[in-house]
Amino acid sequence: MPEYNAAFYNGLTAVVLALKRRYGEAEAIDVMREVFSARLKSVYDQLGFTKGSPEDFARVIGANDVMLGLKVEFIVEPNKIIYRFHTDPFPLLKGHVDPTKFDNAYLRFKIEYVLGDDWDYCTTKHLWNSDPFTEHVIEKINDHRFSG
Repeated sequence: MPEYNAAFYNGLTAVVLALKRRYGEAEAIDVMREVFSARLKSVYDQLGFTKGSPEDFARVIGANDVMLGLKVEFIVEPNKIIYRFHTDPFPLLKGHVDPTKFDNAYLRFKIEYVLGDDWDYCTTKHLWNSDPFTEHVIEKINDHRFSG
């Protein structure tokens, strides 16, 4: 596995903090949502996937995460994916932005682009809360039981 790409994540962290100082947290997160979407779309398209496939979700998201040096884990079931981060990609943002809102800036895109808008998630654990990992439980929904 490649080493954690601190330079990449620290650069993004500096951008988030500068945007937050200038425009506020909501605007900073909104800009990062656009940045994440553009970058991730390109990577996922290159890897190829079948939209709606939990196995492809784990494969393409996992491949990108590993390429960036993140230790992640997936537990895949037909209509449920548990996505765990054992590496905190943005440790320097702890205490500066809301973790739920910031995680949503990239996770919402990952879910909707690779799985579809009939999937949602909730975060059950977070490294910023001294949990052993960050855990996102992603489920195919018919109702809106979760909101990320």
